[in-house]
Amino acid sequence: MLKATDRFRSNILTALLRCLCPVAVALISIHALAASPVRVRINTSHGLENALGAVADAGLRTSTDVIVTPSSAFNGKPFLPPGKFIQDAREVQASILSSSFSGWDYGFDTLLYSSLTKNGLVHVYAYEPRKIQPSSAPPPAAFVTVNVYGKKTGGGIEFGVPKGYMGGKGQSNTPSGVTAQLAGLMASLKYNHPDWNWFDIKAALRATASNFPTGYNSEKSGYGSIDYQSANLLTDSGTLPLFPPAALMRTAENNRVVFAINSFKQSRRAADALFKFRMRPLPMLKDLTLAELNAMGGQLQLTGNRAGTTNSFVMQLPNNEMTYFAWLTKDAKGLFSRLEQYSILGPILFIPKKTVQ
Repeated sequence: MLKATDRFRSNILTALLRCLCPVAVALISIHALAASPVRVRINTSHGLENALGAVADAGLRTSTDVIVTPSSAFNGKPFLPPGKFIQDAREVQASILSSSFSGWDYGFDTLLYSSLTKNGLVHVYAYEPRKIQPSSAPPPAAFVTVNVYGKKTGGGIEFGVPKGYMGGKGQSNTPSGVTAQLAGLMASLKYNHPDWNWFDIKAALRATASNFPTGYNSEKSGYGSIDYQSANLLTDSGTLPLFPPAALMRTAENNRVVFAINSFKQSRRAADALFKFRMRPLPMLKDLTLAELNAMGGQLQLTGNRAGTTNSFVMQLPNNEMTYFAWLTKDAKGLFSRLEQYSILGPILFIPKKTVQ
């Protein structure tokens, strides 16, 4: 605890720095922000050593910078399902969760999106589904799905981590190990970029992954092999590329289309936007203007920020009208996110039922 004389000297020093060197004060403020530890929660203790090793490989301390703890001392028992794991993480003030277990399902993202995002959490999950995931499933928004690069891949995977990545204490050749390793590296990115949210961390990793230039590819580990060092060199969340929401679509009676929209709430985001197309658009792998989307045949249907209340939206379509949809992210300057393959939903065509005479 500071004594009164210590506080006085500290105040005098700060005042002098403000007069003589505003930059120094800014640097002190940044350091003060970075001093707040990031807490990682490992589901049971499965992958614990990989997460701890990843933090060490990133040059940080597991005693003060990134604190990694297991939900139990027993490897694999008792496994906490995603919902219960959120409660466990909140009890220890962890903000990033890691589950190195099989059983991933793309429906988790919609089911638990609000619970995770409202509490400022992200959940890294091994991409080891027990059943084949739809090829059209988007990479999750509130979760992060990962496997060893070159191993199991499919709809909804987000990243791959190469075998022996970084060659240090966190490296692994198994899905379990690389899942925890990625959680440790993401926590390290968060520590080094304290003003970024978890969507910014994901955006930085996506923007520097191997498949970013050519677009998301579910057959090649989604956005591809991660590059922690390149992501860590990025500084301004306002210059990160915009990424679209993780949106799902289904049809219902009376020509209704029901959307589940898991917003990608990076710092740059201002709203979500829904576009309608009469023909299937081609992916466009850059930030887009409204004029460019219109030239592609896109018709803006709505913009808004629904993530704070609900992640669902319903609209009704006429009969005999072939329709494709795309949910995109919009920033404050009026730019829209890249149009990824997974952003394109459809076709939808409602045909009136014939009446029996």
